[in-house]
Amino acid sequence: MFKPDRLVSVLLFAMLLTSSVLAQRSEPKKTEIQGHTMYTLLEPGGIPAIFEPQFVSVTEAEKTYYADEPLLVVVRGDDARGYSTWHLDHHEIVNEQIGGAAIAVTW
Repeated sequence: MFKPDRLVSVLLFAMLLTSSVLAQRSEPKKTEIQGHTMYTLLEPGGIPAIFEPQFVSVTEAEKTYYADEPLLVVVRGDDARGYSTWHLDHHEIVNEQIGGAAIAVTW
């Protein structure tokens, strides 16, 4: 059984919401469909996925994150990763490998 104190590492995303992401945002695009108005705020691909996440130790993460910050945790064998939902709000998906298996973490 996995225990929180055995968490090997916690994800600290190298890519935070930066001006490059904000630069992709433009004025909402208005589309009329069968009498309904739809607004598009981001073009497809406007929220970048993370392909090479950077991790920190639990000790380091305790200095950066709140104790009650929600995480998505993936465990495979002895390898465990924590993904901050706050960071996933800005990227929505992490593509990587854990325990030799390709995974996609999404929020």
